[in-house]
Amino acid sequence: MADSKAFEGMTVGLFETRRQRELTAMFAGRGARVVPCPLIFPESHGVEDPVRQFIKETLAGKFAFVIFYTGLGIQAVLDAARELGQYDAVKAALARTTVIARGPKGKGALRRHGLAPNFLAEPPTTQGVIKLVERLEVRGRRVAVALAGDQPNPALAEVIGRCGGEVYQFAPYHYKLPDDLSEIEAFIQKVIAGEIGVLVFTTPPQVTILLEVAEKLGLRQKLLDAMKSCLVAAVGTVTSSTLERHGLKVAARPPESNETMMGLVEAIERAKP
Repeated sequence: MADSKAFEGMTVGLFETRRQRELTAMFAGRGARVVPCPLIFPESHGVEDPVRQFIKETLAGKFAFVIFYTGLGIQAVLDAARELGQYDAVKAALARTTVIARGPKGKGALRRHGLAPNFLAEPPTTQGVIKLVERLEVRGRRVAVALAGDQPNPALAEVIGRCGGEVYQFAPYHYKLPDDLSEIEAFIQKVIAGEIGVLVFTTPPQVTILLEVAEKLGLRQKLLDAMKSCLVAAVGTVTSSTLERHGLKVAARPPESNETMMGLVEAIERAKP
């Protein structure tokens, strides 16, 4: 049973969008005040060339493995296939391909189209995908990676290459900033004022987008300085590395064996002063 007072007196800043409600409940249930700041808003730009290329090569049987990072990515690819009049053909081609889903949402998105992953990463993180790829025979074979948003995944690409495979990474959708940045600015000002003690990052784009907005507002350095006084928490090697590249120490990070929302909460509980 959760300790209802474990985070009493703490103010936690959350950037998670997809699982915001679940993560908020975990912190609030332990006595924390939660300040959400959603940063990632996906959008599609129609059938762009990288998606078109993926569909063409999938239909030609060029990929031995396809890795889907998100349910949104799966939906974007199949929406593009439908727009090109190749929906049924792409579904049939994916059914003949070894498909890997990072997490249960990807599995659910595939199921809605009558498909199923051959493998599900455990834990549902980049490290979970990497461990899975290391067990598969990818040498001399092509691996498609449908990314979560725009940013390439260098850690996964490095492992695929080291294992002798050839990687094709593409963005099935993109991230955009809201037209009105006032809510994000208000959050940044709270961090600068020392009103938020814990910052929780669950993906690398959250770090990048937060600092991009701060740059637009002329607050980047002030924000970075203030963040150094916060307890910074992160899930996964890539997210942690992104923070560290900006001079930010990650004080709480779950072990690779438990890179889950609950694992993150427990890591923060261990790290809190």
